[in-house]
Amino acid sequence: MQINLKYFGLVADQTKKKDEVIFFEGNSITLLEVQTRLHEAYPELTSTLYSFAINQTLIHGDSVVNNLDEIALLPPFAGG
Repeated sequence: MQINLKYFGLVADQTKKKDEVIFFEGNSITLLEVQTRLHEAYPELTSTLYSFAINQTLIHGDSVVNNLDEIALLPPFAGG
């Protein structure tokens, strides 16, 4: 299965990418599995605060990720 990743702010700076496609075996996985893969590829993310959005919906906690989902990694936002 294919997952489309979008990186913003500090996350983009640390990965040195704005987007990326990663592949997993099977038809669905959990967000925790995606996060584990990202922490293996980009160890600096383990100490970075960020949130997830799946298909432009903010996610809190673990969630199921399906083929061709878009996952955004969003750093904290400041209001003003």
